[in-house]
Amino acid sequence: MSQYEVDFDIESFGKDENDIQYLKTAIENLSNESEKQFQNIKDEKWFTRIIDLATLSNKKNIRMSQQISNIAQAQDILIELLKRLSATDVKIDNMLLNSMNQIEQLYNHTEKLALKVTDLKEQMIYGINQSKNINDLKDIEKKVLYSLFQEASKTFENTSTEQQQFADNLFRYLQIEYSSINLTESINQLDSVAIKKVLLQLLLEYGFLHNNNFNFNMVFEDIVEMFDFGNKTINEIKDTIQNIYKLRGVEGFSWFNPAIIEQDFFIDLEIEEFLDQEIGDFKEKEPFTLEPIIVVNQNETEVIKNKIINLSSIITVKGRLQFENCEINIHDDFVPITLHIGVLDFLDCQINATNERDSIIVKSEDNSEINIFNSSIKTTMPIFESKYGNANVFDSFIDSQHRKFLECKNINIRSSELINSEKDKIKGRYNGGSFLSVFDGIIEIENSIFKNLKDIFSGFESKYVIESCVFEDYCELGDLSYMENGGRIINTSIRQTDENLTLSNVDIQNCEIKDGKYTEYGETLVNGFSLSIENSKIKNLKLDNIEHVSFESCSFENLKANNITNINLHENNKFTKSLFNECYFNRIIYQGNEFYNSTFSSASIKNSKSTFYKQGFLDFTVKKSDYRSTKIEGCLFKGISVEDSYIINLNCHEKIKYIRCEISNCIFENCDSDNLSLVNLKSYYYPKFSKNPKEAVLGFVRDNVGIENLKEI
Repeated sequence: MSQYEVDFDIESFGKDENDIQYLKTAIENLSNESEKQFQNIKDEKWFTRIIDLATLSNKKNIRMSQQISNIAQAQDILIELLKRLSATDVKIDNMLLNSMNQIEQLYNHTEKLALKVTDLKEQMIYGINQSKNINDLKDIEKKVLYSLFQEASKTFENTSTEQQQFADNLFRYLQIEYSSINLTESINQLDSVAIKKVLLQLLLEYGFLHNNNFNFNMVFEDIVEMFDFGNKTINEIKDTIQNIYKLRGVEGFSWFNPAIIEQDFFIDLEIEEFLDQEIGDFKEKEPFTLEPIIVVNQNETEVIKNKIINLSSIITVKGRLQFENCEINIHDDFVPITLHIGVLDFLDCQINATNERDSIIVKSEDNSEINIFNSSIKTTMPIFESKYGNANVFDSFIDSQHRKFLECKNINIRSSELINSEKDKIKGRYNGGSFLSVFDGIIEIENSIFKNLKDIFSGFESKYVIESCVFEDYCELGDLSYMENGGRIINTSIRQTDENLTLSNVDIQNCEIKDGKYTEYGETLVNGFSLSIENSKIKNLKLDNIEHVSFESCSFENLKANNITNINLHENNKFTKSLFNECYFNRIIYQGNEFYNSTFSSASIKNSKSTFYKQGFLDFTVKKSDYRSTKIEGCLFKGISVEDSYIINLNCHEKIKYIRCEISNCIFENCDSDNLSLVNLKSYYYPKFSKNPKEAVLGFVRDNVGIENLKEI
């Protein structure tokens, strides 16, 4: 048993939308659980998520939830985590206040925990703003703050005593004197979004203190709009201010309370020897020749440390073989390592496997395992193939010029970088397998970077989880849509792509996909990109600068799409609180698409003068066979020009029995059309055996603003 220093990954808390609920569940359970019940909760998702926020300072790859062995350690970690989360978010503080009766039950466990609970309660009175440091404001940022308050004060007939005290205390603390600057230009030149949010919160707090509400006049609102944040960000800041006021009153609006010094936290653990190696424990390597034939039998462990090895031996592993701090060179004369229900570890190793062989380095026919920790690999060959095996890659750098890297049952990659540094070179048959391929298992990728890799993922009857990753430099993610059990993509950025990416049955949260336009190669446009998402749930997705996107049977919340050349909507999509800026929709011929509280802006439709049919911005074709409704409700259309067409146009080619299109509570602002109305609900069709067209009304409107074109026609 040894003592280890513990860090807490506070920054990642909240990225999972369930984090606060997990924390609440942890408080409820760990405050009451006994030692006998501890083993039953160790595999609960809330337990692993909350406890794994604690990491060992020098061993980030080790999961704390798998190392602690008793309820007391879990309770100790929980209270230390609460102390660090407190005063970072008013929602967390509110939850902690509501749960304080349960937290206080920890008084009864040990004197140590009782003291920590007391510290927590004292810490909470400092409020949430100490986490936002205003001491580091630059001179220009202080001048912006002064000018903000100066301009804001002019919008009130009389400022309140609370406003005057707030401004005076703030300026005295920051030692700000009178300044005169161009406020709009200065705000636009601020390069830190975090600082802009701090300045905006200070401004909104100042305004709130006038009458303890956000009923601002239009001039004050114009100052707020200088920050160019969306309604979501502004409303979040307002919610924070409102919660501060409810929690602590006017006293809560203080940005310079003394910070509480966090004490170092240590925990006693018993960790397996091969994991318990400090990163700094470097030892010089020496040349070493392996025996021609090596067999590691079942229940045996063989460790090879600090060696330089030219691998050519015949190696069979039935137990465990560990290479630690070794330089391993694999030449054309090597023989693949064979695992028989064995484990192969590469710890702090450098592996060079660049040669002309197209063979697998490690192979197995059973549930063997390969672990690559804190290692660097440059290879032109696949590393591991085992239909029933497991592969773990933690804190490593992989440079591979082969199409295949790992093919097994389960793959787990964390905090690693995987690239192909030779952009024009790739080995292996085109259809010979994916870079990471699983069979009836799972791919889990976390906090990793992928560059210039092709056909990365595939799996049969498998699922995948991709979290906090970056894919760039023209990666191709591969056949994620064929992994029948679906997946999750969270806090991930996919950029500079050149593939047809299809995602199906996936949960997407807090992600971005960008830069998928055609790129120029000489006089030719190449590297086109298209994105297709089907049967999926998407929240907080950013799409930017993409050529083609297609959606079918998807639910979107807070989608932000910018500069999309072609959007193709199949049936049954729902968009809520979404933004489409400089986006262009193909004709919508499928039913059941719904838009709620969304914004469409900055688009210009130009139909050819010789074209008989004039397509609108949102152009729907209604069919007799349709049975789902099309709804556009509470949306804003801003800065859209359609010349001789319509912002919303309904069209049909046959008799329609039921009206299923509804446009309600929408606002049309600064839109331009040559027609008397911005919306067209009528179309003409030809009945059978008739040469005379017949008019059909295909939808209805209600409670809209600006739908009639007021300009002179």
